[in-house]
Amino acid sequence: MKDAGPSNSPSSAHHFEVTDEQLSAELKKWTGTTPALQPVGELLDRHWEAAFSYARLCTDGPHHAGMLTTAAFTRLFGESLRQSGPTAAWRPQVLVTVRRIAAEWVADRRQDMLHPDLRSAAGEGDRAAARLLPVPERRLLSRAFQRLPQSARTLLWHVEVESEPFAIPAGLLGLDEEGADIELGRARGRLREECLQVHRELAQDDECQRYIRLLDVTFRRGGAEVDPDLAMHLSVCKHCRYTADQLNQFNAGLGIALAEAVLGWGARAYLEVRAGSRPLPPRRPPPPPNSRCGPARGAANSDRRTRRPAVSAVATSPWPC
Repeated sequence: MKDAGPSNSPSSAHHFEVTDEQLSAELKKWTGTTPALQPVGELLDRHWEAAFSYARLCTDGPHHAGMLTTAAFTRLFGESLRQSGPTAAWRPQVLVTVRRIAAEWVADRRQDMLHPDLRSAAGEGDRAAARLLPVPERRLLSRAFQRLPQSARTLLWHVEVESEPFAIPAGLLGLDEEGADIELGRARGRLREECLQVHRELAQDDECQRYIRLLDVTFRRGGAEVDPDLAMHLSVCKHCRYTADQLNQFNAGLGIALAEAVLGWGARAYLEVRAGSRPLPPRRPPPPPNSRCGPARGAANSDRRTRRPAVSAVATSPWPC
């Protein structure tokens, strides 16, 4: 991987001449006869640093993190060429792609490039790869997020998870800040509705179905007063108990829960890296040592301002991979 200068974080420039969706459209029109320098360069400038930060949490050092990040972008550029890549939601999609490629590395000779906690002994590849996935307590939120329009995912991710100023996702989507604020409220409402719909589809029996409305109303109000019958049901039904917890996340900040739902491995560490020195609230209950929540923050934070590969190297690479 060629080292070619520091990445430009969008946090330093809130104005974008074109949206991510317009850049994606340019990529999808690419014929392969000339390098796709402009859309590739813009997308790398906007999302490389975040993707590298997460890749650094999945690997054993900055060099292999750079390789993993480059592989993720190369895959998404190839998918765009085949008309199946992301349109607006580039940030969460490239992070998920980093995680998926890391899972592929677990199964082959490249596992030595990964974080030590992700390496597997003989015959334990599936168990190591499973550590990368969202925990069961966040799977409902994960499925609901994937059902949202890409513009809604963009707003939720950049504002709720990464705590970026409204100007950044607004610019990525071609909205003004007031419009982005309005759309964020709609995105939160749609995400909650999708959580309830996924819960309804996966409800295990008639009793779970009967409590859906009460579950909705109770945790829309913060869950301070829980009906005794519902409380009894939650004590014995894991599916509804997980739903109650995920609905309750909407009453405070969605950031940590949404990161855990989308990323899985290293979610909290990623948020801490992206937030800088701002501490995150403790998770309840706290994860046990060596849990699937991922590595400590320091590994990614020590070299977060990494260098990205030359635009020409990525733009001319064999994308269909």
